[in-house]
Amino acid sequence: MNKERLFKDYRSYLSTAGLHEVFAVDYIAKLGEHHGLDVYRFRDKLVALVKRGESDIRCGANVIVSHLDSPRLDVLVGEPLVEREDGVFLKVIPYGGIIPQSWLDIPLVLVGRIYTDEEPIIIDTTDEFEFTITSLLPHLDGRKELEKFSMNNLVVRIGNSKKENILELLKERYGIHEDDFELADLSFIPATQVRELGFDKDLITGYGHDDKSCAYAELQAFLDSRNSDKTQIAIFASYEETGSAQTTGCQSEFINDIFLELTNGDFRVARQAIRNSRVISADVCAGYESNYARHFEESATAILGKGVGIVPYLGQKRGNDTEFEFRNDIKELAIVYDIPYQVETTKVTEGGGGTVSTFFATKGCHVIDVGVPVLAMHSPQEVISKKDLKATYDLYKVFLEN
Repeated sequence: MNKERLFKDYRSYLSTAGLHEVFAVDYIAKLGEHHGLDVYRFRDKLVALVKRGESDIRCGANVIVSHLDSPRLDVLVGEPLVEREDGVFLKVIPYGGIIPQSWLDIPLVLVGRIYTDEEPIIIDTTDEFEFTITSLLPHLDGRKELEKFSMNNLVVRIGNSKKENILELLKERYGIHEDDFELADLSFIPATQVRELGFDKDLITGYGHDDKSCAYAELQAFLDSRNSDKTQIAIFASYEETGSAQTTGCQSEFINDIFLELTNGDFRVARQAIRNSRVISADVCAGYESNYARHFEESATAILGKGVGIVPYLGQKRGNDTEFEFRNDIKELAIVYDIPYQVETTKVTEGGGGTVSTFFATKGCHVIDVGVPVLAMHSPQEVISKKDLKATYDLYKVFLEN
């Protein structure tokens, strides 16, 4: 698949199924079934696709795992709908690490699920309604308060009339009553479109490249990869941005259950299969920005457009530290198949984020982080390169096939 075709398909995915992990899981599961793959779906936020190989499963599988969730603003449970003298608002709480100031004064849309009197319904206001969190005008000294803007002040403006009027509109359009918000699963995400950036149109700007770019590259590579003797598995999980500990995160025992299913319930064989599996943790890495050069490790930076990022260990080695042989196996694949790559790691004084690789390392898997370099990570408008997306797709594909 060429670079431009991959970008167009990715843009379409990101603008629809990529809006929320519930949408993505449904999309991936249906696509897997359409292609005749084994589909393992757990609850509504984790799905795995499997191509069974002919070799003994004890030899392990080639596995790619990504997460479908991205930082956003979740609507609070309880009574989040509030009326003030200047309008009607919904209280929200950050999901994942964000800089709250960057989420001010931008258009937002509401997505997710809410249970009405009749049934749970899907909410996606993309084509109908937009919302925002407003900031203070720059002429007032109080503007300096925004430098230390409190998470407690995150309320989204959803109307300029009375609360009863907004509730009436919600009832007419969706059948929603106020008490339906008590336990809803709703989120505000940026309404910004996925666009090409720059005169050369090499870059892609939009919301959710972390980790939707890697998840999409994984999905497309899995669908396009040749069957091999070795079993191939693509896992798409959720809750990475909050620690992966929930039922549909990468700490879920359901992932072990997939191997049990593949080994006919033989626990010892399943454990052997897991230990011998080779895993790519498909997650974005930090793209280098010259404006903030002092915060990057100069010997291991990932520059947008220079290729897929290979991350042998996470910041300060607090996360996964890939074994020497597997690091070089991945490098060799990139060299043999002429795939541009770069090695990235976090500057020791800068801390660094986490990925799901740690949870597979503790299972005994061979695992390494490989993904798309991204600028402005966790912001409403992240940036990646088409070239890097293509290189990531290529490396995932040859990894699955070899």
